[in-house]
Amino acid sequence: MTMISVHLLTLLQARGLGLSEAVAVGALLGPAQVAARLVEMAGRGRHHPAWTMLFATGCVALGLALLALGLVLPALAILFYGAGNGIFSIARGALPLAIFGPERYPSLMGQLARPSLLAQAAAPMIGGALIVGQGPAVTLAVIAILGALNLGLSALLLALGCHREALAPA
Repeated sequence: MTMISVHLLTLLQARGLGLSEAVAVGALLGPAQVAARLVEMAGRGRHHPAWTMLFATGCVALGLALLALGLVLPALAILFYGAGNGIFSIARGALPLAIFGPERYPSLMGQLARPSLLAQAAAPMIGGALIVGQGPAVTLAVIAILGALNLGLSALLLALGCHREALAPA
């Protein structure tokens, strides 16, 4: 997700937007994140965090795919991506707690943070190299494939039932 944050304007301009249009579309990212978090909070925990993760990764994957394919307005793609990104930030903390319980939660979150932070640090450089070496279209395709892979892993987690409590509403 840091790759998108750093290279969003470049990727939007490669989709035919002018700089001012790209900035306007990019500005939708934050409000989409906040709106999605508010909707999630309104649910008041009526569903398991695995469902939240599946929805979040689905929105991110859909937004990235729409942006990569150029089939719709880039603003719609960014709204889906932003909503998924916003909800993902909630699920990232809630899902390990639901799966492993409060006893292991602090140490587990520390262990999970290391690879995530390393990936976040490397992603902008990898994205820049992809944009320069292969072009924005290939970069968007790669990012969209990674988003689809993340969605698949979330679905697999849900299907395997790898959690501590039932995946039913509380």
